[in-house]
Amino acid sequence: MKILLVGPYPPPHGGVSVHVAGALDHLRRAGIPCRVLNLNRSAPESERYIRVSNVRDLAAVLLRHARAGWTTHVNTNGHNLKSWLVALLCGVAGRFGAGSLLTLHSGMAPAYLLGGRFWRRSLAWSACTFYSRIICVNREIEETIASLGIARERLAVISAFLPPAPQKLVAPDALQAWIRNHTPLLSTALFYRPEYGFELLMEAVAQLRLRYPNLGCLVMGSGEQETEARNLVRKTGLAANVLLPGDVSHESCLALISLSDIFVRPTLEDGDSISVREAIALGVPVVASDVGARPPEALLFKAGNTEDLVAKIESCLGMAQRGRNQTESPGPYVDRLLEMYTAAVTRENGYGYERRTYARIFRQMTNDK
Repeated sequence: MKILLVGPYPPPHGGVSVHVAGALDHLRRAGIPCRVLNLNRSAPESERYIRVSNVRDLAAVLLRHARAGWTTHVNTNGHNLKSWLVALLCGVAGRFGAGSLLTLHSGMAPAYLLGGRFWRRSLAWSACTFYSRIICVNREIEETIASLGIARERLAVISAFLPPAPQKLVAPDALQAWIRNHTPLLSTALFYRPEYGFELLMEAVAQLRLRYPNLGCLVMGSGEQETEARNLVRKTGLAANVLLPGDVSHESCLALISLSDIFVRPTLEDGDSISVREAIALGVPVVASDVGARPPEALLFKAGNTEDLVAKIESCLGMAQRGRNQTESPGPYVDRLLEMYTAAVTRENGYGYERRTYARIFRQMTNDK
């Protein structure tokens, strides 16, 4: 068994990329040969992954690994055209080798697929037919994929969370002084995009500061609207209470979360937040919006409601000092993956297609005349 993980890889550190990096480490520790095909075109050169810059390179790498007996595991958001085109290409390539799996991570995938455009559903259905198993990070995504006509026995709902390996967590020196001067301390990890709820969080911080003048809020992450976010912090007079350190390493992110009094997930839409589950595994209380899949330990607020977010944070701060939990074992998740990989390898290739049909489809998709 050999696994080719296809998806983004840090940096930047987002939910899907952190999951791919974690899966690579866990599978290698389990003795499974594993590689990453990084879909981020701007990714720097690295020995940790294979990088491609265009569709032809992507197709060549996929086909080479498939013919060499690698099982392809695609990790994608499922909420835009590019995501489904990549899923289709990888699925077709997987038919030449040891099969393929697909994981859909985004809580926005259902709205995208059910948004009234038939071609989106047709493309998603076509892509899904090439995968032996499709992993959905929450039940809503599973229901959406099933509504396309994909058999439920090929679907599985599994959280994308992989517990971090035990390690000594140390916050970056440059941030330690700032942290010491702010209490209580909130933290979050996000991309600067509308669905992540940064503006909502800033509205809550502005209200909380009236009661907690020394409140601190660490916002880790990057994104296309980062400049606008920094301008908002400055214009609203929150610069003394809000720190935006940008994209930080996963290890630093975990260290900063571990020092927090509360981890906040203010998203307006969500799949299954890895950072929420990491915070809980670290023993840090979590206040999260009531969207996507949430673990029972999280205290939920009504998505988009500033007053409810403030109330839940204050309630959380009023609780007894948190205890520290032991990091969970990654065994169950890795074991389920290995079962699916084995099934993909042994499953008879194809759903009514012949190999020459795959070759024709593959050539058409890559414009290989």
